[in-house]
Amino acid sequence: MLRKYQKPPLSISEQATLLINRGLICDDRKRLESYLASIGYYRLSAYWYPYLDKNTNNFFPNTNFKTILKLYIFDRKLRLLVIEAIERIEVSLRAQWSRELSLHDGSHAYINANLFKCSQKHKKSLIKITHTLKNSKERFIQHYRDTYNDPELPPIWVVVETMTFGALSHWFENTKNNQIKKSIATAFNIPNNRIMERVFIALTIVRNICTHHSRLWNRRFSNPAPYIKKLKENFVPENSPNHQAKYLYNYLVVIQHLMHSISPNSQWKFRLIELLDTIDSTNHQHMGFPNDWRQRPAWKK
Repeated sequence: MLRKYQKPPLSISEQATLLINRGLICDDRKRLESYLASIGYYRLSAYWYPYLDKNTNNFFPNTNFKTILKLYIFDRKLRLLVIEAIERIEVSLRAQWSRELSLHDGSHAYINANLFKCSQKHKKSLIKITHTLKNSKERFIQHYRDTYNDPELPPIWVVVETMTFGALSHWFENTKNNQIKKSIATAFNIPNNRIMERVFIALTIVRNICTHHSRLWNRRFSNPAPYIKKLKENFVPENSPNHQAKYLYNYLVVIQHLMHSISPNSQWKFRLIELLDTIDSTNHQHMGFPNDWRQRPAWKK
């Protein structure tokens, strides 16, 4: 039965007292209050939630605030590392899609609705990008406006630099020429166009989580990462217990695969492993990592 929300707001001092009374070990109360003030009780609560006894709402014995803070810092570093990789993937997609489409259909191919599968989706995308360009303060956009009036919009290799990853993913998905898409899928070492489309859309969700400073650790996604057969040895199966495949691990497998495809000498994988070594294996499991993940091909040194 629904009820009225009646919890009162608490001061920073009251928040600290509440946590300590619930059994949180804290060697430096002022430090605890400082982090509650700068990070927020609610945001931090996601990191201490696994350490709470759900029956009593008290912390398990020996739960130290240092442990909670360490996990929070890990998650922040993890977001930065993941967004770095997705940026590399996004930039590569921009370059490849704009190059392939322009070489095949001209500098302003994106304007031509006939080159896209759904005219309505194309219309919406074109309206959105036109609005973005109209309000853009970028010098390269201003240069085009000051220099040319036909066509009204810049060439695709200029326009693509103003697209978000989400918008770019939808432009790619709506592209009609399967050969263009296949060449891009091949560059990313993905077996077919449909999987490539799903991968870009899935990574848009991960990217948005990172850019909005939301939690990656212990996050359960609505859908599992797109399945790629050649990565079967690395993946956690979709039928794994406790919805394990819907957590971050499989997404990291996909990201590492794409990174290796576009930058074989990248050290990203090793930096990720180094970061993972800063937390214990129980917290790896909260991200969907299998116990033997280090022995799987994607992560072997």
